[in-house]
Amino acid sequence: MYDKFITKIETCPAENLFFSEEKVEFNNFPANTEWGIVNVFDDVKYQEVLGFGGAFTESSAYLYSLMSKEDKHKFLELYFDREKGIGYNFGRTHINSCDFSISIYSSVEEGDKTLESFNLQREKKYILPFLKDALEYCNEEIVLFASPWSPPAYMKDNNDMLNGGKLLEEYKSVWAHYYAKYIKAMALEGVKISAVTIQNEPNAIQTWESCHYTPEDEAEFIDKYLISALDEEGLSDIKIMIWDHNKECVYDRAKKILSNERVNKRVWAVAHHWYSGDHFEGLRLVHEQLHKPLVCGEFCGPITEDVNILAERYGIEICENFNNFEIASCDWNLLLDRNGGPYHNRTAKTKGDLFENKEDGCYAPIIYDTDNKKLIITPIYYYIGHFSKFVKRGAVRVATTKHSKDLYTCAFVNPDGGRVCLVINTSNKKISANLRYNGGCTRNILKPHSIITLIF
Repeated sequence: MYDKFITKIETCPAENLFFSEEKVEFNNFPANTEWGIVNVFDDVKYQEVLGFGGAFTESSAYLYSLMSKEDKHKFLELYFDREKGIGYNFGRTHINSCDFSISIYSSVEEGDKTLESFNLQREKKYILPFLKDALEYCNEEIVLFASPWSPPAYMKDNNDMLNGGKLLEEYKSVWAHYYAKYIKAMALEGVKISAVTIQNEPNAIQTWESCHYTPEDEAEFIDKYLISALDEEGLSDIKIMIWDHNKECVYDRAKKILSNERVNKRVWAVAHHWYSGDHFEGLRLVHEQLHKPLVCGEFCGPITEDVNILAERYGIEICENFNNFEIASCDWNLLLDRNGGPYHNRTAKTKGDLFENKEDGCYAPIIYDTDNKKLIITPIYYYIGHFSKFVKRGAVRVATTKHSKDLYTCAFVNPDGGRVCLVINTSNKKISANLRYNGGCTRNILKPHSIITLIF
């Protein structure tokens, strides 16, 4: 009998149980049992973890600005404190407005071909104060990447930041230097941008900010314009990510882009979203065939969905992404209101309109009730936190096996040598998940639709 215990953290939304902690005696179950086993093999090592986080959108930043000093502190604690919160250390920003901005905007005057008018006046209103508070609060680096949803309207063939369109040939070099302007201007504000994606969802023509790129377009932009712009501006250390769209195309899209040797050498990682379904095998193909790291750039669900079901979907997504060689996971908005907004009018071009569509809004892990001035912590927050709070930067994923299709498992060894095993039960019944490790076995029974984190 071992003289130590395993720490078990449990969340079961149906029982209103969140981050319930108990000590379980290690090796309290017959090791030779064949039934109900989850194996952890830490001699089999895979990828290293970069981090977990969410997006610092203008909508989130706007809501943050409405909070009292006390609520702001609580919010930062909930996300960025590893002891009192869930230890976020990764995040996303947007270049120009995105679908979760409170109006449509760019950082230059219309028609400016020199970018002399470039400024961050809009970011200074909401986004930068939000980012700076988070960076100051967090006791480790928040690694940030930035993504554009659309170039300014005058740079596109449809003269519109909304509704897709394509980047005009004459503005490709100007647009590449726009990234550099943004990165440098953010650095002057004390915000380090470590990486960029070429375009958010480049295969989608949205009623909000969007711009269409074929794989050939994306490869050409990197090869002929972005690499040169970054190098000329002394930003050769900025990492480049491609795709930043759904997983059903992640392998074939990345394969085409990376067939350009110069692009392949410079691209760091492949980013993806979740909206077209699981396709976890696509991530594995990118890792095995293209040898690139994988980053989840965005995922969220509609405000109309059952939040307990959505939270479980989050858990499955994160678990299976990491089991297929993910290194970092970024949720969408850090904060939204009870309607899943606010965001600008997505069907009209009138700038400055704040418009909340109560049918099409999204969940965030933390909701701000603007009427009652209250933070609401959703089950999504806890499902993410079962990973982000306990799996530290520099952790290495290790091998697991399980006995049931209703269970999802993954495991990690943290830099300090501590082991973390996560198990999700997606069924309507209790399921055994007895942890077998290094010749010992510890009894565990998961409640229906629950998640546990085992620390040993």
